[in-house]
Amino acid sequence: MKTNLLNIDGVIVLSRESQCKITGQAGVDLSLCGCSCSGSVTGPKYCEDYIACPQVYTC
Repeated sequence: MKTNLLNIDGVIVLSRESQCKITGQAGVDLSLCGCSCSGSVTGPKYCEDYIACPQVYTC
């Protein structure tokens, strides 16, 4: 399978050193997500896809 990927135009093999220099994120900041006192997920809309809150949450 590796050889098939290398046949795609623009694909190169990265060295370990090059891989260590890659920075970034998936674009989802889960630190913005939370739970309200009523047990609802708070934060951006995508938070509902990543976290769940207990139905009864004590503040």
